Amino acid sequence: MSNRPFVALLIASGGLFFGFSLLVSVVPLWVVKHGSGEFVAGASTGVFMATTVVAQFLMAGLVRRFGYRIMSIAGALLLGVPVPLLFIATSWQPVLAISGVRGLGFGIVTVCGSALIAELLPPGSHGRGSGLYGLAVGLPLLIGLPASTSIAGTIGFAPVFIASTALPLLAIIPLWALPRTGHEVRVAGQSVTSAAGAVWRPWLPMLAGSVAFGAMVTFLPLVFAESPTAGSAALLLMSATVLGARWLAGIWGDRAAIHGKLLLGGLAVTALGLTGLALATELSGNALVVLGVGAVAVYGAGFGVVQNDSLVLMFARVSAARASVAWNVAFDAGQGIGAVAVGALVSGLSYPVAFGCLAGFAILLLPVAWRSRAHALR
Repeated sequence: MSNRPFVALLIASGGLFFGFSLLVSVVPLWVVKHGSGEFVAGASTGVFMATTVVAQFLMAGLVRRFGYRIMSIAGALLLGVPVPLLFIATSWQPVLAISGVRGLGFGIVTVCGSALIAELLPPGSHGRGSGLYGLAVGLPLLIGLPASTSIAGTIGFAPVFIASTALPLLAIIPLWALPRTGHEVRVAGQSVTSAAGAVWRPWLPMLAGSVAFGAMVTFLPLVFAESPTAGSAALLLMSATVLGARWLAGIWGDRAAIHGKLLLGGLAVTALGLTGLALATELSGNALVVLGVGAVAVYGAGFGVVQNDSLVLMFARVSAARASVAWNVAFDAGQGIGAVAVGALVSGLSYPVAFGCLAGFAILLLPVAWRSRAHALR
């Protein structure tokens, strides 16, 4: 794209999400290394995500007061500056405090990034912009998650901590290229309840996909415990199909002006993939690997379409800031819900039942996605 502020946003987002991705799995490893145990390891991620969601709920008012550029820079500082404290944080209390502060920063940059798609681009480019933004934030996760644990295990934690500090701070440079959007930010005087009434139809399919995503990230390595290579391949393939489908949905949606019409199909493909995975977990050996990995790829393709189309639909119905808050809350809160809910179902029942419930949730929401499509056609 020739839009320079948007290109600056993509560059900054890449740095911010690399800084985030490098510590997702490394902080739990760090606390376990210093004897805090698996519960605190999980709590470090839970505290991070909890403060992320808190920050996201506050962002509409903060953006209206300070603007996107100032808030984006503040988020980058909160994400990067506390990281060096991990060098001296060997007990669980300071680690959780650092995670909480960084979560606030992550919540800020996720809302600002998504909202700036609509603030910087004309409506006819929102889908393509969402797809490109998805690549900018998704590729760092695709690379950073496996690379960080490998570096920490072979070279040590110091390079990971240094990079996780430097990358968010370097992202401030392109963030300064964003236009001043302090007083002219388009945050309409729409109440929270009226905004929720306008976006709940695309929000629920997004929630269904993200709940499943949280379950996948948490439990796929356990589903494929007999074949760790297949588990890694499934996670990598899922991330790749989500990114590719989101990008292609944006391009196709903008060119054909069919945003809103893709949500139903995306959710149906998501449900199909989850159904396939539920069936695959009844199997073992090569049958589990072939059907399971294929089902995960199908799910990823469907969820990528849902990600793009739900965000563009929200942009069309409420202000950019409120749309971004709603979308990001569905994504981040959904992941946490998925991990907890599926963990409870698996411990009490089984993987087929757990993933079958996720598929059933997506199927139940197909009429909601249909209504979103009908609304978009008016």
